[in-house]
Amino acid sequence: MTTALVTGASYGIGADIARALALRGHDLVLVARSGEALDRLATGLAAEHGITARPLAADLTIEADLERVAEAACGADILVNNAGAGLNRSFERTTWAQEQRMLLLNVVAPARLLHAALPAMLQRRDGRILNVSSVAAAGPVWQGTTYGASKAFGLALTESLAYSRRLRDSPVAVTALVLGHTTSRFHEVAGIAPSPPLLTLASPYVAEQAVRAMHRRRPPVLCVPSLRYKLVAGLLRHLPRRLLTLPGLANDFTIAPSQDTGPTALLPGSVGGDGEHGVLATESGGHGEREL
Repeated sequence: MTTALVTGASYGIGADIARALALRGHDLVLVARSGEALDRLATGLAAEHGITARPLAADLTIEADLERVAEAACGADILVNNAGAGLNRSFERTTWAQEQRMLLLNVVAPARLLHAALPAMLQRRDGRILNVSSVAAAGPVWQGTTYGASKAFGLALTESLAYSRRLRDSPVAVTALVLGHTTSRFHEVAGIAPSPPLLTLASPYVAEQAVRAMHRRRPPVLCVPSLRYKLVAGLLRHLPRRLLTLPGLANDFTIAPSQDTGPTALLPGSVGGDGEHGVLATESGGHGEREL
């Protein structure tokens, strides 16, 4: 039986991806900071699907924790780099500690786990890697923040590896899940209005599309789980930047009121389906992150 390691697995799309993998009979290693939520999910999935589900509580911004997860990733047949975070204020109004933590989650951690898992997969000539990205990686839709830049790293890394001759000649596949708005706990805990229904997808639907894509004989390099977001992502990647930066076409975090009491805390969470991308599900503490 194959084993899948899923980061950011306690809530949102991470948990839904874990459920979709369990339904297909994969054993699981579930990673997140919130140990209690992981324990509940692991116990429930093991009982329901007859698989082995091991919770691995870890903070991926801490090097020792990241290395523990990297060790587990070496033996995984499927790696889902889902954990991520965003900041809801512009770059000049955050602290460097917050920016550093976001970059550790969105850039360093997925790269480290991919670096740990890929050689073993290539040696076994079998494996699947899913890097959860965002439509924010394809264009400046989170203006004034480093969020889109951090997500662009994962998208570029996925394409760089997937199109290399080494992987093209191998059964191992690397896919980027490019997401937009999704339903999640973010709206509820953050107290913001839901995204427009036309731009919102359900997290279980997105998770199922991602897992289905990974199980294809030749998985796609990019998985965009709806026609509407295929169009959005395509426009963001190919339209002239001058058009994309017109006022009102993106969230501009530099126009927020200046009388803030201080920079916000990092909003950690497990990537939330077509909505980490719009909205992300959250991990412990009920904080959410906004991604688009």
